[in-house]
Amino acid sequence: MDKIDQAYEAAVEVLRACASPLGLKASALAGGYPHVWARDAPITSLGALLTGDAALLEASRASLTTLGAHQSELGMIPLNVDTRSGQVTTENAGAIDANLWFVLGHYALHRHTGDDAYLRSQWGRIGAALTWLRYQDMNGCGLLEAPEAADWADLYATRYNTLYANALYVGTLEAASRLAAALGEDPAPHLARADDVRRKVNLLLWLDRPWDGHRFGAQLETLKALRLEWFLLYQHTGTLTEKPYFLPWAGFREFGDTFDGFGNMLAILFGIADEAQAASILDYAHAAGTDAPAPLKAFFPPIYPGDRDWREYYRSRNLNLPDQYHNGGIWPFLGGFYVLALHHAGRGERAHEALRALADANERGRTRPWEFNEWLHGRSGRPMGHPLQAWSAGMYLCAYHALRRGEAPLLPPCPPRSGDPWAGASG
Repeated sequence: MDKIDQAYEAAVEVLRACASPLGLKASALAGGYPHVWARDAPITSLGALLTGDAALLEASRASLTTLGAHQSELGMIPLNVDTRSGQVTTENAGAIDANLWFVLGHYALHRHTGDDAYLRSQWGRIGAALTWLRYQDMNGCGLLEAPEAADWADLYATRYNTLYANALYVGTLEAASRLAAALGEDPAPHLARADDVRRKVNLLLWLDRPWDGHRFGAQLETLKALRLEWFLLYQHTGTLTEKPYFLPWAGFREFGDTFDGFGNMLAILFGIADEAQAASILDYAHAAGTDAPAPLKAFFPPIYPGDRDWREYYRSRNLNLPDQYHNGGIWPFLGGFYVLALHHAGRGERAHEALRALADANERGRTRPWEFNEWLHGRSGRPMGHPLQAWSAGMYLCAYHALRRGEAPLLPPCPPRSGDPWAGASG
């Protein structure tokens, strides 16, 4: 049997071991991650739902029901729920992407099942989750603001207007529009907000300065009219120059200077990047080696002690040292999004190469083959995280179905960006 097909069968077995009455656990390893996580479970379901396995369908649905049952009075979805105790975890509580993936998880489930009755039963919780997200735009700029380490990279110093959260917000709003339409609600407000976020991500986090002075001048004028603080970021920061990818974050007079693999793949998949931008991002990702020795590194290049964004908490549990964990480490679940982005951009040959590299990565193990490890060292490619990780297996399945079976991933089919975000200053 071909290794790509072997990996598929092994991934299904991992997910069956992760299924529990409360939903999809993040890891099948005893003592690993025995929780239903608000980001891991919906991401895992992107592949689990495509298998046609009834138990995995039920576990995907149970994950959302469990998370929704613990929603706060203000609409916040908990970071995770422990399947052993049924209690929520307070470490890193308030992660901004929990609500985002909760909505996207409902979209994936409804797109797969067409179950309007279940969707209607959960619609109040979905609406409350969206309202909570709107309040994360604390200054009314249209983009989400997040404190440091408040998303999936919960030991890494992204902050304020982050690419990952806002790219995900575009997809979430597109998903909300389709769910609203399915229930006879008005989808227009969600679509309008998605277009606004898409445009502002381009204005704030994509740089074309040296290639077209007039274009960059128009960008500055639009930024100044929209949000003086955004204009001042460029005016007072002389080190900002062109990048072949979206910046990972922008804050008060400062910005991130690394390649955010997840955020940039989402920018491609959710139509924030146009065709030329997508080509630039994917060319860089491959040329810089962010997909080697396996796809895909979380952030690149690594941050070292003494660098501006180094944090002493990176040493916690020996995790975020250079080339490890979020700081240049390889995450196989991100490799699944990389394959999807290549496929979306029409790079079929590279997508198949990446899928095979991802199968190789998931086969590696410290104690057994087909370990589907959480993360690998960024240079050696050796597994260093928890084995039997649900989203490593789930995103492999999602990528496999897209390439081998021609089945679209269960993400909102967002259109490519149209129009010039630098034109006009309204909104």
